[in-house]
Amino acid sequence: MRTTLSKEVVNVKDAIWSRVGPAAGLLFFVLIFTGLFVHGYPAVRPTNAQLAGWLATVNVNTIKVGIYVEAIGIVLFIPFTVWLYRHLRQGTDSSAPATAMLMGAGVWVAVTLPINQAWLGLVDQARSVDIHVAQTVVSINQATYDMTGVVLGVVLTAAGVAVLRGGAMSRLAGWAAVAIGVATVATAPIGIDYAPVGLLAYVWMLAVAGYYTFRPA
Repeated sequence: MRTTLSKEVVNVKDAIWSRVGPAAGLLFFVLIFTGLFVHGYPAVRPTNAQLAGWLATVNVNTIKVGIYVEAIGIVLFIPFTVWLYRHLRQGTDSSAPATAMLMGAGVWVAVTLPINQAWLGLVDQARSVDIHVAQTVVSINQATYDMTGVVLGVVLTAAGVAVLRGGAMSRLAGWAAVAIGVATVATAPIGIDYAPVGLLAYVWMLAVAGYYTFRPA
C-alpha cells in the first residue's frame, strides 16, 4: 500500500511538472517581450544627442513597470529549464548535456537580470547624469547584453546534444537547437542586435513550450 501511494505521489508530481514547466516557458516568452515593449530602450549605440533626447523624455514609472514585467519573465526561465532538464533526462545518455543546459540557464538568469537594473539606475539619475557617464553605462549594458548570447547559445547547444543523445524529443528539434546555439555563440561578438540569430533561440523555446503545453509528455 505504501509503495503504491508513493508511486501515485510521484505520478502526480510528474503530471504537475508536465503542465507547469512548459507553461512557464510560454510565459517566459510573453513577459520578456511585453516588458521590452513597455519600457523600451534608446537607439542601439546612440549618439550623445540621441541618448540625451531619450533621457529627457523617458518616463521613470513606465520603465519600472516594464522592467518588473520583464524580470518576472526572466525568472520563469528557471522552472522552464528545470522541466526541460527532467524531460531530457528521460532519454538515455543525456545526463551530462542536460546538466550543462540547466547550469547554463542559471548563469543566464544571473547575468541577465542586473542589466535592466543598471538601465533603471541611469534613468533615475537622467536629469543630473553627465552624458559621457551615461554613454559609459549604455556601453557596459550593451556589451553585457551581447555576451549573454554566448551563455544562451551554450544552453541551446547543450539542450540539442541532450535531445540527440537521449531521444526524448525529435531529432529535428535537437539539430535545430544545436544549429541555433552554435550560431548564437558565433555571432555574439558582433552584437545580438546586429545579428538577430539570438531571436531564434527564443523561437525554439517558444515552440517547445507551446508543443508540450498542449501535448504534455
